Amino acid sequence: MTDPPESTLIHGRYLLRERIARGGSADVWRAHDEELDRPVAVKLLHPHLVPDETARRRLAGEGRLAASLTHPGIIQVYDVLPEGETPALIMELVDGESLDVRLARDGALPPRVAASIGADVAEALGEAHRQGIIHRDVKPSNILVDREGRAHLGDFGIAHSLGPDVERLTVTGTVVGTLAYIAPEQLAGGEVGPRTDLFGLGAVLFEMLTGRQPFAATSQLVLANAQAAGPPEVPGVDPALATITRACLAITPADRPPDAEYVAAILRAVPTMNPAERDADTRVIPVAVPPPAPAEEELLAGWWQRARPVVLGAAGLFVAVLLVAALLGPGKPAEAGASNPTSTPTPAWMAALMSDYAAACGATLDPTTLDGLSRSEAEDQVNALMDECAASPGSSGSGNGKGKGHGKP
Repeated sequence: MTDPPESTLIHGRYLLRERIARGGSADVWRAHDEELDRPVAVKLLHPHLVPDETARRRLAGEGRLAASLTHPGIIQVYDVLPEGETPALIMELVDGESLDVRLARDGALPPRVAASIGADVAEALGEAHRQGIIHRDVKPSNILVDREGRAHLGDFGIAHSLGPDVERLTVTGTVVGTLAYIAPEQLAGGEVGPRTDLFGLGAVLFEMLTGRQPFAATSQLVLANAQAAGPPEVPGVDPALATITRACLAITPADRPPDAEYVAAILRAVPTMNPAERDADTRVIPVAVPPPAPAEEELLAGWWQRARPVVLGAAGLFVAVLLVAALLGPGKPAEAGASNPTSTPTPAWMAALMSDYAAACGATLDPTTLDGLSRSEAEDQVNALMDECAASPGSSGSGNGKGKGHGKP
């Protein structure tokens, strides 16, 4: 099929106006829905990618999966048209540009901008994961940033449903994804889960903060060796932001943050930090860590042996705290074929309060201290606890005190 000219009407309804993106698998057009009189984006797949009935069923499945997701941070799919010479997806038109275009033009983004875009994507992933869907190809070209700076995640073209009744159309053992952002378990052709998407998000965060991809790789073997060396450092960035980025890039899924909502809450809290906190050499990220169950003690010991080379030094300490939270924290999503509908996200305002407490008292606030409290009540409670830290014997009131039974040093 030759490229359709502008003003071509396809499927008797969609008038192509202007090509806005061209890729290896599809072209995206700005178009107009003549029936509903609204602007749309039309993703025209190259016909050779859908040559038979199985491929067209896969395209139809992509449309059904994506259309089931309704969230401000997810590009809505309106229709899927697998038949004929112009197989297509009809999607919401986002007025903006893709993140890869912006990074190619501007390089590294300001940390607050990177944190905001990352939080938008994490919240979109959280909604998809609650619906039992993982994306499997989180990368800058699949993220559109609108004129207000909000990020929208699109192209669930290789998304994979975790529901038990959904037919598996991807051949077992096939590696699906983009090399620079693919997770180790995905690279090995193994089972994927929600934390697979967190690895892709970590790679995107790293690129936004540094202007380069986290792992330089020209082949799967080179990439596997690079990933095995552990998450790269993120120099010159707020410690909390660097820590959450490196935690997402952990080689083992269990060592990554517990869920996308957790990542979003940490990223949302970054802009609320005062300049003194952002410039501090050392910052402990507050995490909700229950007392370890006896059955998990051996797991923790094994984790320490694996992570010890990474966590040496001040920067490594940040990773250790967060990875312990990911290992022991509540609500960990299943990694092999199970969704996580019961995960409870940490509100951004609560993460910020816990962050303030950690900075003032040098300890992690037990989240049960705030159970059942409204936001204003929680703020009063945390302020009172920080006053206690400042009044404690041996405290100078500058963050060295200890809470009276409320914190976990």
